[in-house]
Amino acid sequence: MNEDKSVPLLIQVISSVSLLAPGTIADLQNIIQFKIVKSNTELLKFGQIARGMYFINQGLARVYYQHKDLDVTDYFAIDGQFIGAVPSVFTLQPSRKAIQIVEDSEVSYFWIKDFEECCAQHHDLERAARKLAYFALVEEQDRIEKLRFYSAAERYLELEKKYPGISNRCPLKYIASYLGISQVSLSRIRAGVQ
Repeated sequence: MNEDKSVPLLIQVISSVSLLAPGTIADLQNIIQFKIVKSNTELLKFGQIARGMYFINQGLARVYYQHKDLDVTDYFAIDGQFIGAVPSVFTLQPSRKAIQIVEDSEVSYFWIKDFEECCAQHHDLERAARKLAYFALVEEQDRIEKLRFYSAAERYLELEKKYPGISNRCPLKYIASYLGISQVSLSRIRAGVQ
């Protein structure tokens, strides 16, 4: 991956899956925006239409939904990962999920409309976006299989592997809901692991 500090981390991540031409990088830099976001800020609220994708340069965020008065974490994004309410992005329907910043974060983002226009002009970017989508699908399928076939303790260990140190950065209630277990069960698992 290119470690050029003048190229945003988001572009470095995209370039790592498929090489981007200098002109593509320049146009992509023009559509990327950056902001520092405080913890507990919602990047997307329930019922809003998601029009952008976010990238956590540094920090922690989660996608969550509410079901029968329960707050359920769908997934996390930490340093160097994308986050978005994907169903709403592609259907332009109001989101049933929200995106919350869990700790103060540096966030890059782009509007999907701008990104699609950039992809139409640069097939190398379109190729990279397609590869990233494939990776996301594979990762989601892997997560579903782990929910079905792994024990709660195994799921916790996988979470710690995927998101190193997350237990020290995130309220345990979010982690428990992500794993599909109670906070009491999570505490027992953590006590047995440490």
